[in-house]
Amino acid sequence: MILITGGLGFLGCNLARHLCAAGERVLLTSNRNIEVPSMIAQFLGNNLKVTPLDITAREPVSRILEENDIRAIVHAAVRSEKGNTPLYQAMDVNVTGTINVLEAAQRAGIKRVLFISSEAVYQGMTQTAPFKEEEKLFITSDRFVPGTKKAGEILCLMYAQQHGMEAVSVRLTRVYGPLYKGIRNLPGHMVEKAARNLPIELGHYDPAEAHDFIYSKDAARALALLLKAPSLRHRIYNLGYGQLTSVGAFADAVKKLLPDAEIHLGDSPGPLISTRTPMDIHACVDISRLSEETGFAPTYDPYRGVEHYLEWARSG
Repeated sequence: MILITGGLGFLGCNLARHLCAAGERVLLTSNRNIEVPSMIAQFLGNNLKVTPLDITAREPVSRILEENDIRAIVHAAVRSEKGNTPLYQAMDVNVTGTINVLEAAQRAGIKRVLFISSEAVYQGMTQTAPFKEEEKLFITSDRFVPGTKKAGEILCLMYAQQHGMEAVSVRLTRVYGPLYKGIRNLPGHMVEKAARNLPIELGHYDPAEAHDFIYSKDAARALALLLKAPSLRHRIYNLGYGQLTSVGAFADAVKKLLPDAEIHLGDSPGPLISTRTPMDIHACVDISRLSEETGFAPTYDPYRGVEHYLEWARSG
């Protein structure tokens, strides 16, 4: 059985769907979010279980591992700045929670833990060449997630060194797809609006803004490959599309698929704004390490990703 912490979140649900559809037994943990989305509800009672868990306490984490036949963990639980989260709460979940997961896994003899990190650990670096995993990182961060992901990666490296665990950090780029909410993900925002025949009001956003966007089905498949690999040679992997894609390219894809869609992107008077913070990167990530070890290659370009996403958004 595979345990996914924060399993009812955006990434957890997409990964659970992929794994369950492939016949894997999956246990999802929930805390604040307790609603099981329809996209995974069909697996409940078969090869999918959901259990409440507060990862800031070590004993409950250990108990879940003892009571279930867990062979690997995907640690995706995280707190961000949403809802004006106090710094202590973010540190408690993101840092203490990661320690508890790693310690419980080590005590239970679970060798492989995938820690969901972020491209945001590269914050502050101004290069335009694709980022490789060996890059030296700045210690400064401007948000909870980049700072605590760096801390989590250090913890994983220490547990890997001291206990021989495959505590692996996966630096994920911007993922879009079913269930994602948030204005920092403009492709998802556009698809959700277009699927409901609502105008896309992004006139103040720059259509030339580009990121390493990866579709959720590709991200889930890559994580599944990392879980399935007999052994992993490295302890850090980039996971993204491996190319920069502009927001305007996603608008074009929506327009091709829905010619009547009303899209306002970058057409408002005045200066255009960005979802990127001053410290955020301006380059894609290099995914050659992941590709060479697992055979992963993204299959959802912007057009195909939007096409699948629209179908899902319309059908629920």
